[in-house]
Amino acid sequence: MNKIIKLIKNNKLIFISIVLYSIAFFIKPEIFFRGLEMTKGFLIEMIEVMPPILIISSLITVWVPSEVIMRNFGKESGIKGKFLSIFTGAISAGPIYAAFPVAQALFLKGASIANLVIIISSWAVVKVVMFMVESSFLGLSFAITRYALTIPAILIMGYIMEKLVSREDIIDEIEDKDIVYENEKEVLRDLPNMNCGACGYPNCKAFAEGVIKGEVTIDDCVIRSKAKKYA
Repeated sequence: MNKIIKLIKNNKLIFISIVLYSIAFFIKPEIFFRGLEMTKGFLIEMIEVMPPILIISSLITVWVPSEVIMRNFGKESGIKGKFLSIFTGAISAGPIYAAFPVAQALFLKGASIANLVIIISSWAVVKVVMFMVESSFLGLSFAITRYALTIPAILIMGYIMEKLVSREDIIDEIEDKDIVYENEKEVLRDLPNMNCGACGYPNCKAFAEGVIKGEVTIDDCVIRSKAKKYA
């Protein structure tokens, strides 16, 4: 029973969607089938887009040192970090939902909340490809004016978000403090898997075994602790 409750808790949106689809099926079947067709198209798009995005996110986690991310996208990165964040979002490929795994990987490596907002927002509305398409359909002056107004708005939004939301707020949301790990594989899913040895164990697998045995907690992972530290 506890496993079922935990499954529902961890997948609330999926279960809510299933309930809504079920209601639509009995009340208005045409809406159900139309929604099912749209969901099918969306899932196909996700299958095509998400694997390379998840690979990029994993490579950021494994290969890019936290110091590099903090220097270029952290709270102390200043104007350079803002320009790099706009550039990162502007040259990105794929739909906006593909930005979130990348944003999470950067966040856990020490990127500031303001720069995450800038990356995600730039990914959505100031892409280079979008500028070319927009200017061809609506004219160059329209595209330039919109970009000139949009970029400052994105910077302001990033500043406000960083004042309203703390790193701890995000970490509390994305981490389940009540989670009980049943095996090493579950622990490894929540580790950076860098095998850095800073925790005192030879690799992340040995550390995960230590968590299961009760020798350490997952918060003893140095890389995870670093991500929490840089607010």
